[in-house]
Amino acid sequence: MKRKILSAILILSLLLCACAQGREAAPGSTGSGIVSSSGSLPGITDAAGRKITVRPNAKELTAASVYAVSAPFFTALGISDRVKAVNLKTGFWALADPALGAADTVGRGTVDLEKLAEIHPDVLIHRIHDEKTVEAVSRLGIDVICIRVESVDDVKNTLIMLGEYFGAQERAEKAIDWIEGEFRSIRKITDTIPEKERKTALLMGGRIGRAAGADMLQSWMIETAGGISVVKEAEDQSWVDIGVERIFAYDPDVIFLTGSTAREYTIEELYGDPAWSALKAVRNRQIFAMPAEKDPWDLPGLSCVTGTAFMLRKMYPDRFSAEDLEDHADSYYRFMFGRCFDKELELDYKSY
Repeated sequence: MKRKILSAILILSLLLCACAQGREAAPGSTGSGIVSSSGSLPGITDAAGRKITVRPNAKELTAASVYAVSAPFFTALGISDRVKAVNLKTGFWALADPALGAADTVGRGTVDLEKLAEIHPDVLIHRIHDEKTVEAVSRLGIDVICIRVESVDDVKNTLIMLGEYFGAQERAEKAIDWIEGEFRSIRKITDTIPEKERKTALLMGGRIGRAAGADMLQSWMIETAGGISVVKEAEDQSWVDIGVERIFAYDPDVIFLTGSTAREYTIEELYGDPAWSALKAVRNRQIFAMPAEKDPWDLPGLSCVTGTAFMLRKMYPDRFSAEDLEDHADSYYRFMFGRCFDKELELDYKSY
């Protein structure tokens, strides 16, 4: 009898050991935290460091989100028809992807827990740094995947992570190949720009004096477009209120204005304000709003490719033509939606 008890204890110990090892990242896991198919417990690690199991019925799982940057990832992965609720940044997305347009809503930024419980998707795609919501949604028996998209590596890792969770790995790989190909094309041009000819720039947010922090995707886009991002302040990948005096001290060659959030001012107001006339960007008429109002090109996600191309066009028009910009924009819309939207978005590349 003692021998049987000891054997049972040994077996239980081995099982517990195996489970503990299974929770470790398996050999071959990617930088995004995805466990390879050889791992004992397939799963992903989200941007908040949380581990989520990949289910056998991955291709059937449904989703919801109140985080607007999630929408492009649903479209890019071809899983829009599985989205039960979404927060669309503009009406363009309902036009471009009818499945998203037909989806319900469970809030705009803040989750309506009662409504979420009612529609009960398999997973909520959410932002990091909102542990209270994550805990509340988890108690409803709904998975939560937190994403971060403040660099192109973040974008690619998010595609890999969500592709694994939803069984859309092939489409995720195609999206990453497309992103890398577009940026290779851009870098072929920017690599030829001498250091002394590079323009300094910043991207201003919804309020005058607010700018994209040094660790935000928009600042990375400026650098990738061949510019020098002057903003040094960073607040955990958030907009930074650096103030007008700081902008004047930076005195950038170019000022870009966000298109991903509502602005409390216009380009005309900046040009017409005598106080701003001392800035190089004002004197040289080098303030540009990021297009398009209906589909923001500086919204974190795949459109950062087109936004970067726009920045390149504005900073170095002699190196990157309107036709070059149109080619990149067409490539983006065709990859995402299978068609272009020049008329619907009122895109006029000649004016860009």
